Amino acid sequence: MYEIPGTARPIVSESDNGVIWRGKPWVVPAIVARTAGVVVLGIIALETLVFLRVAMNSLQGFPLYVWAFGFMGVAWLASILRLAFTRASNSYVLRQSSMEVDRGIVGRQYLVVSPSAFSELEVDQGVIGRVLNYGSVAVRSQGGQQLTLRLIRDPKEVSTKIREVMTTPMVRVEKDGQAWQSRL
Repeated sequence: MYEIPGTARPIVSESDNGVIWRGKPWVVPAIVARTAGVVVLGIIALETLVFLRVAMNSLQGFPLYVWAFGFMGVAWLASILRLAFTRASNSYVLRQSSMEVDRGIVGRQYLVVSPSAFSELEVDQGVIGRVLNYGSVAVRSQGGQQLTLRLIRDPKEVSTKIREVMTTPMVRVEKDGQAWQSRL
């Protein structure tokens, strides 16, 4: 057993129904980036209010700088809660025979694409994603369906595993009325 980066669960070998990789969105870098952005905006807002000499002006009994920091705090909290919801509501499983994406908490959407239906694979990393080694992996099927794995830790490694599943031929044989499949 070993652990795949970006997951809290150990990933098993071949005995776990052919699971190659299992993951959830990796929200830590996004939390760090959003927190840094709010701090920078807070400093800029405070400097602007001081420069305009209105920082201590009162609105509904509170100085303007308190309103500015309160608004940024609420925006930061909403952003963090959205990331927590994203992590809680998404899980990804790459098996030898399929790619599965499970989304939702109350309403659920379960998408499965077999390797024979894979068409394209795309890795998307912004500047911050490249620095912190996270990004998105999009898998398109021949039918036009797209599975997007968002906030993936080490997306290049994950895309390599997906590509291996996509490009390895599968043999399906029926023996004594029982279906059997194997990768070559």
